[in-house]
Amino acid sequence: MEFQLKSPERTALLVIDMENDFVHPEAPMCVPMATDAVPNIRKLIDKCRESGAAVIYTTHVHGRGRGDMGLMSSFWPPINDQEALVDNTPGIEIYPDLEPQDGELVIKKHRYSAFYNTDLEIQLRNRGIDTLIITGTVTNMCCESTARDAQFRDYKVIFVSDATGTMDHPDLGAGAMSAEEVQKATLTSLSFCIAEVASTGDVLERLNTLS
Repeated sequence: MEFQLKSPERTALLVIDMENDFVHPEAPMCVPMATDAVPNIRKLIDKCRESGAAVIYTTHVHGRGRGDMGLMSSFWPPINDQEALVDNTPGIEIYPDLEPQDGELVIKKHRYSAFYNTDLEIQLRNRGIDTLIITGTVTNMCCESTARDAQFRDYKVIFVSDATGTMDHPDLGAGAMSAEEVQKATLTSLSFCIAEVASTGDVLERLNTLS
């Protein structure tokens, strides 16, 4: 399956949670594979801006009052201890190499999916966007959740295989998996019935036709 990019006005690049607390090498929740993906994401951002396609960012945040934390605190000690993803701190700002331009949307979210309790959908609908290119981190959490929610809403989803990243998973009852294994399993699952999986190079070639 391959989704055609029909026009820049109907296309948006989603840059999921490429914030300092996930991307900076010394951050408490650093995802090394996401850090490695920065150059590819940068290429896609530059090409989308050149072609006129929208670039939309998300950043995962939680307030100091903890009222928006829910079960996130049960799974992530740095979130529970407010060592990371704290709203209005440098950690939730987009990594400098990928920083938004004036006028580009930055959507704050409190759960994995960028659609959950945010205005992402209304922003997309009002712009006439029907095709989403998904990049960012974490592949099998925020990126996958967003891709699935997008497909449920009938958006065409292109999930970029080498512009997303995850981390090693320890054995918590189902066995351990390396980041590479988790990445492959997630991409395989998504490609079956949720999204087109494509490389940065493939997507850049298609974006070139919109320039």
